[in-house]
Amino acid sequence: MFILVHGAWHGAWCWEQVEHHLGDLGAASVAVDLPGRSGDPRSVAELTLDSYVDQVVAAIDASPEPVVLVGHSLGGLVISQTAERIPE
Repeated sequence: MFILVHGAWHGAWCWEQVEHHLGDLGAASVAVDLPGRSGDPRSVAELTLDSYVDQVVAAIDASPEPVVLVGHSLGGLVISQTAERIPE
């Protein structure tokens, strides 16, 4: 399972074509919307690196299989912190 994490000025929508191509190859994927996107009601003060990592950890926990994390721009920082939090 590929978990795709967008950059600072994007949302999960930016991975649509990648998800389509991965699906064509038979690979499962999920694009995560980081907090503060897609109508998330959290205030700007609640948007921290930890809140982003929490969102990715939740996606990992929901996955029925091992994952590969893929991050673009800010997403690279988020997946690095996620790997430090849950290295297994």
